[in-house]
Amino acid sequence: GYTFDHGRSTYRGEDPGEGGYVYAKPGIYSGVALLDVASMHPTSISLLNLFGDYTTIYTDLKLARIAIKHKDFESAGSMLGGVLKKYLTNKENAEALAYALKIALNIVYGLTDASFDNPFRDPRNIDNIVAKRGSLFMIDLKYALEERGCNLIHIKTDSVKIANATKDDIEF
Repeated sequence: GYTFDHGRSTYRGEDPGEGGYVYAKPGIYSGVALLDVASMHPTSISLLNLFGDYTTIYTDLKLARIAIKHKDFESAGSMLGGVLKKYLTNKENAEALAYALKIALNIVYGLTDASFDNPFRDPRNIDNIVAKRGSLFMIDLKYALEERGCNLIHIKTDSVKIANATKDDIEF
């Protein structure tokens, strides 16, 4: 149901935006759960195999970052041929490494839709496919949460806010 026509996108009767989906239900709420989709754009790059043979390296960097964020230093240290292990000796170094990996991953994502030629940009990508895939996912998530009866109050690119969310809502 997705269309892109003359620079305008639509999906499920909504405008998914050209950089990230935004939805808001104004009001005052309590008991709000803020939930984040981990590494949404890097995951899209991986699933779209955007860099061909080089996508595996990008995916490995993403997986290492996630392992570090989850404090699984043993797994992270064994990834990428073990090159990260020496930086995972204490919490501060590990946090700095996770942040550095995040910046590197995000810079590469940004270059996929840059207006200038670069090794990460495919000139056929006229619709910012990485951000668009995330937007379409978030619209589907919106509908799924509403079908569950959740009081969904906000969506911004890769996060949702649900008022009075139950444990089951959060696990979903």
